[in-house]
Amino acid sequence: MIPAAGIGATTSRRGADEVWSPSSDNDTENPTMQRRKFVIGMGALASGAAAVVGTGAFSSVSATRNVDVEVADDASAYLRLQGTGGNNSDYVIDDGDGGTLEIDLSASNSEDVSGGGEGVNPDAVTEIDNVFTVENQGTQEVEVSISKSGDNDDLVTFHPSNGDYTANSLSSSAVTLEPGDSTPVSIKVDTEGETLSDGTELLDSVTFNAVATSS
Repeated sequence: MIPAAGIGATTSRRGADEVWSPSSDNDTENPTMQRRKFVIGMGALASGAAAVVGTGAFSSVSATRNVDVEVADDASAYLRLQGTGGNNSDYVIDDGDGGTLEIDLSASNSEDVSGGGEGVNPDAVTEIDNVFTVENQGTQEVEVSISKSGDNDDLVTFHPSNGDYTANSLSSSAVTLEPGDSTPVSIKVDTEGETLSDGTELLDSVTFNAVATSS
């Protein structure tokens, strides 16, 4: 007779017909299950390592895209600068339609000024209403201001109004324009108390600055 295996014993024969039975209370899983767990564990480890290595794993990227940028005349640009026409249009020698806005209050423009004048008066205040228009033709709200250059540029001010010179000048305070908004600009020249001779240049150029209020 072959004695029956006791509790916790294993079979004494190993072969193709071997039947596994637990040998201790702690050894409760068969070798095949243990191997599967090991393989699964290795897969998780490899996956975790790949995640770590893959994050930001490049040194540089070079990509070519088509970007079209064209120059438009002042009347059609994102910041529109255009002469308003009307009674004071003689002072605007290029209204920005097909070119850049240009204003001339000097003797070089006397032939185009209907009355033949050659400049502003000394020791006087000259106000020229509604000379040109500034319009926001972009996509964002902007603050528009100007900076000036010239030997006596402080004597010439630009006001965002149609003849209201109590408004702050564009060189001291910006005007806010939402997309599609515009403002007329009037020019004031104050030579009172100044010692100026005939032909003295007051202002040479003006730079218009438009800055988006938010990015």
